[in-house]
Amino acid sequence: MPRSLILGVNGQDGSFLAEELLRRGHEVVGIGRDPQSRYVAEEKGFSYRAHDLRDAEGLVPILADAAPDHVFHFAAVHGAAGFHYEPVWRDMLAVNVASLHVLLEHARLHAPAMRVIYAGSSKVFPAPLSGAIDEDTEKRATCLYGIGKMTARDLLLHYRAHHGIAVTNLIFFNHESARRPPGFFLTELAAGLGAALEDGNACMNVRTLDFRIDWSAADELMGFVADIAMGSNEAEFVMASGRTVHAREAVRVLFERQGLDYRRHVRETSGAVECGPDFRVSIKRLERAVGRVPAKDVAGIVDDMLAARRLAKG
Repeated sequence: MPRSLILGVNGQDGSFLAEELLRRGHEVVGIGRDPQSRYVAEEKGFSYRAHDLRDAEGLVPILADAAPDHVFHFAAVHGAAGFHYEPVWRDMLAVNVASLHVLLEHARLHAPAMRVIYAGSSKVFPAPLSGAIDEDTEKRATCLYGIGKMTARDLLLHYRAHHGIAVTNLIFFNHESARRPPGFFLTELAAGLGAALEDGNACMNVRTLDFRIDWSAADELMGFVADIAMGSNEAEFVMASGRTVHAREAVRVLFERQGLDYRRHVRETSGAVECGPDFRVSIKRLERAVGRVPAKDVAGIVDDMLAARRLAKG
């Protein structure tokens, strides 16, 4: 039975990944900062270890005890658009980078066959995104979060090239679900749509709807991650839907599907904003590796969020 260790199991991606691996018969050890597992029940096949990754060296005895075949680094200090990383820079380096180094050193010294999968970010591409984007597109961070992810990427590629460690960097574009915390655009939009369905006078504020974005479903992508871990040793994949949408058009359609006019329920606070250049993410490498492409679109993601909202309200 394969044994997988997931850092960040209480987050959106880590929890969906744990559920996917358990369905595939893996023994899963999850690490999170909270005292208990948030989404995945501790039962046969799954165990939970509470550990704050700001203490990166504290991973050493956990790795020795768990002896995993696969390690998925899906923990991060991360915030929604507009989040200020300056005050948490040291915490971000510890969680996003230093803990990865501990994994790589463990593999180099004690477990050369251990597979390491790292959740990277599209923030390694310079903003604003433009044109065709794939794994070979120039990478240059333009924010503190991107700098941390660039550092982690360089680190894992170094261990791959110089020490033969089987590591893969996953460059995630925007991927969402009902488990995404408040503050993220699609989470707030789904909440605003839900409120409008309950109260015809409800209105929400957003900074702007004039931006382009590639949205995919987090739960679906975690199935792709499991496939990659089990069947591909590529150094890097972009993880996206391959479909770029204009936020205003997407919001219009989402509200119209519910018989609503978004203009009555969504107020933009920043006035006219330049939309920026168009871009499209090529997922050809991903499709070749797993034999399929993401199917769920933004409407499906928001439907999931609305269903979770109704469930929570009873």
